[in-house]
Amino acid sequence: MTQKRILRLILGDQLNGHHSWFQRIDPMVTYLLMEIRQETDNVKHHIQKVVGFFAAMRFFADCLSESGHRVQYLRQNDPDNRQSFEDNIRQVIKTEKITRFEYLQPDEYRLNRQLETIAPGLPPPSEVKETEHFI
Repeated sequence: MTQKRILRLILGDQLNGHHSWFQRIDPMVTYLLMEIRQETDNVKHHIQKVVGFFAAMRFFADCLSESGHRVQYLRQNDPDNRQSFEDNIRQVIKTEKITRFEYLQPDEYRLNRQLETIAPGLPPPSEVKETEHFI
């Protein structure tokens, strides 16, 4: 029987260390965070805002990794970064032999629609989870 390998996407505004996902370390789960041009170029942002988001994402990824979680972080200038949510997710699914894809529901409508479109077309089954940001 093949072990389940789960890929969980974390967006830049979902850096909640108290989320139930992070309460248990599971070596079969990989957390994916990525810096992509789509998000920096979607609307005009001050460079300090972009740098602040990326710094927070990098810090969060480091904290997860130091806690024992498996983390894959794609920096904006990483040669493996395809600058697309779908392309990066597909690549990680392929290289990590992922059997399930999960993501937290985005707060932004545009991104929510995009992930709703991407998820059904991925090779493994997918599931959307609550962000647990609000009570």
